[in-house]
Amino acid sequence: MNNHSHLTKNDHHLIGTLCLLFIFGNINLTMFNLAVPAISASFMLTSSQASWVMVGYSILMAIGAGTYSKLADSFSFQRLYIVGLILFAAGSIVGFFATAYWQVIIGRLLQAAGASAISPLSYAIATQYFPPNVRGQVLGALSATIAFASGFGPVLGGIIEQYVGWHALFLVSALSIFIIPLILKYVPNIEHKRGAFDILGSILFSAGLTFILLGVTLKWLLMLIGIAFLIGFGRHIQTTVQPFIPVTFIKNLPYQRILWISFLTFIGNTGLTFVLPIMLKDTFYLPTSTIGLLILPGAISAALLGSIIGRWTDHYGSSPVLKISHCCIISGFILMGFSIHLPPWVDALWIIILMIGFNGILTASAKLVPSTLNLSELSSGMGIFTLFYLLGGSFGPAVIGRLIDLNIPFSSIYYILALLGVVSYLLIPQNKNQENPPQ
Repeated sequence: MNNHSHLTKNDHHLIGTLCLLFIFGNINLTMFNLAVPAISASFMLTSSQASWVMVGYSILMAIGAGTYSKLADSFSFQRLYIVGLILFAAGSIVGFFATAYWQVIIGRLLQAAGASAISPLSYAIATQYFPPNVRGQVLGALSATIAFASGFGPVLGGIIEQYVGWHALFLVSALSIFIIPLILKYVPNIEHKRGAFDILGSILFSAGLTFILLGVTLKWLLMLIGIAFLIGFGRHIQTTVQPFIPVTFIKNLPYQRILWISFLTFIGNTGLTFVLPIMLKDTFYLPTSTIGLLILPGAISAALLGSIIGRWTDHYGSSPVLKISHCCIISGFILMGFSIHLPPWVDALWIIILMIGFNGILTASAKLVPSTLNLSELSSGMGIFTLFYLLGGSFGPAVIGRLIDLNIPFSSIYYILALLGVVSYLLIPQNKNQENPPQ
């Protein structure tokens, strides 16, 4: 761990490298949102089928996050980052040359297999390398980057899709390969003691999540298969020495609360970015580039406030920031529902509130994780935290796509997302004490 009480020049270089990784990872997650209608038209897909451009990517991101967090116990951060970026670039090339929908999905899955290294490794570095008194600033910078990239992604994606075509979106992601020299220079190269990897547990868990999401988007009966796999996973981890998800995490109620907050929050985050382009196209017939510009002010606002939110979290603790941020997303979704037929620029105002809320929740919840775990659990714990919020990111488009196919009004969809925000608010830990570093 860096023992300085303030951030050094090398620390800033490291944070900059992590932020650059987050930019590519999260732009790639969201810039395809506005291209979903075009991809759907190219291959004559329903909304649920087309949502797998995002759902498939997000679910493998979630599974990969858990996998990389476990591998980080055995391999250096540098090595895992490099493997991830190579896979990310390979998927981008496959997607660029795709001529069938299954090839698009293969490209996206390869991208996800690589990009899933970014969040768990970066959060592990932030919580292990930086001391508690500056950790909120670092996490705030990462969350601000996520917020900006999540908002800028649709802008970039809309412009590229409208003027070049959706295939070109894959080329943007391929540029991430040029971050490797920065990783070699600034990321700590610490080899860890080799540990066992729970292959069977990861397979059972992955199969369970995949079939549940297939049930949401295709046939509900597939959910029963997914539940059966997860039951098998639950029994498996109780008899395994080093399970994919430790049993102690499941029994740790404060930690569980944080996981479910992140899960529900990212259902709202990705649900918003999935439904908004479809709603604006159907209601106002806006071009994709214009839709992207409506999201940009929210992304910029959240990014500018990121460091401030991080300092507030360091000073006041996570709980107050979580409460205020939840109020932002609940009110934001309610306002989106009320203003469904108002001019689109009104939506841009509510998106600012929502983006700031999402940023605050991610920063504060990530800062809260170390206080619920032992130091030996921190690397895996941050990986599972990342897994859960990315898992929420995969459920968001899947559920919203199904609701759209069922002809649920857009206003009702926004109210449902607001209700999820209320449920998440009720999970906020009530302990007002300042978070302590893990022991």
